Amino acid sequence: MKIDKHAYGEDYGKERSDKIVKILSVAVCLVIIFVIGILAWALPQPTYSEYEKRDLNQMPEFSIESLFKGEYTLGVELAYADTFAFRENFVKMQAMIEEARGIRIEGAAIYGPVPGNTNDEDDKIPPSSEVSSEQSSESSSSDNISRPDNTSSSEMSSSESSSSEQSSESSSSEAQDDGEQGETVAGIFLYKGAAYELFGGSKKAAEYYAGVVNKYGDAFGSGVKVYNMVIPKHAEFGLTGRYDSLSNSEKDSIDYIYSMLDSDVIKVDAYSVLKEHSDEYIYFNTDHHWTGLGAYYAYTAFMDAAGLSYYDYESYTKHIIEPFLGTLYAGTDRAKALEDNPDYVEWCEFPVTNKTYQYNKSDLGNYFASSVMHGYAKGANSYGVFLGGDFPLTVIKTNVNNGRKLVIIKESYGNAPATFIAAGFEETYVVDERYYDGNLVDLVNSRGITDVLIINNCAAANTNFHIANIESLLTQTYSGAIAYPEG
Repeated sequence: MKIDKHAYGEDYGKERSDKIVKILSVAVCLVIIFVIGILAWALPQPTYSEYEKRDLNQMPEFSIESLFKGEYTLGVELAYADTFAFRENFVKMQAMIEEARGIRIEGAAIYGPVPGNTNDEDDKIPPSSEVSSEQSSESSSSDNISRPDNTSSSEMSSSESSSSEQSSESSSSEAQDDGEQGETVAGIFLYKGAAYELFGGSKKAAEYYAGVVNKYGDAFGSGVKVYNMVIPKHAEFGLTGRYDSLSNSEKDSIDYIYSMLDSDVIKVDAYSVLKEHSDEYIYFNTDHHWTGLGAYYAYTAFMDAAGLSYYDYESYTKHIIEPFLGTLYAGTDRAKALEDNPDYVEWCEFPVTNKTYQYNKSDLGNYFASSVMHGYAKGANSYGVFLGGDFPLTVIKTNVNNGRKLVIIKESYGNAPATFIAAGFEETYVVDERYYDGNLVDLVNSRGITDVLIINNCAAANTNFHIANIESLLTQTYSGAIAYPEG
């Protein structure tokens, strides 16, 4: 029967058309959901997101107990959300949208508040130029701060104090130009394709750190040399001009710490040699660590302080791992500017014959054979090429046979320089203050240690968590028996 359009009204055709569109829309959505569901099971299941720098949730094992507790269904939901088809592309697209919201000032975007800029005047680190002449002369004359260029302490102190004053004056006047407030995300400053952790620091923390290092000088007899090295981070040299006032002076903090160290603690001046090479690739742009080249320069400063020779950088056999997008890339919600400027990791083969052993966390009763360099490291874990990452204890035995045995107390910043330093000692014990359960005095006494190096980046040297860990090493006890590799 033929339908009379006029009998049903003029809206009949439009209603029918709308209904068809709705049915088709629902059908298309169902097909898309069905296809994505099939692909989620049919395609290989990823276990790690290179873009987000994290392990992905996997399908949980089924059990009646987990089903009734709701744990199984939650696990399925999380696994499905992490492994659906093309998820990595969708995450990147979201990051690009988020990136567009940022506030920019002359090519810079601010992520996060400036940390540690305390309003307590009594807790502000004094500028290097205001460290008392009594402290300065005492530390320089009694300790002979070691510098690779053999510049005397008094000459360096005078010239750097002057430049620090001028830098402080110029940066404060330039910073007043901008007058804008940036978005805050995790205290990271993004500028011209590089991310910077801003330094706060405090007088109290610096004094606490210096006091703990002095305890190490007191804990060992004259047969053990104690060294301290505080390392400036990227912002100290990378943020210059109008932006340097966003981050407090790490030089002021280092100078203040060194001014309080006792005469039996040898101060290693990594700052000067890093400043001299600050236009080189000594820090990563997307990660909070320094590069192998930066660690090498600090290594030369330490070897001078220890009275040992060091290898020329050009003499090493080198390898490259690329691309590398690190922790700060993840911390800035995968900023596109960083993704477009990836890092690479250059690492050097260990130059002497060695046997290396490592320990799992909370298990000092067993060790396993390992290596100094871990060339298989890749992706977000590329910095792990140095020592393979953070182990509570790494023991490196070489064929150097010079009677020198070293303990390095470190956080992750110490991994890279340890791979250079260990080649100059008969034995090296690398202790991670965050994970080592043993007693440091027992380690020194039982292993015939001749040298102890405490190495920290400037932020860690101003963080109570790290300082307390270093202090605890002197008094804590391990419940079991520590096994040491022999031969």
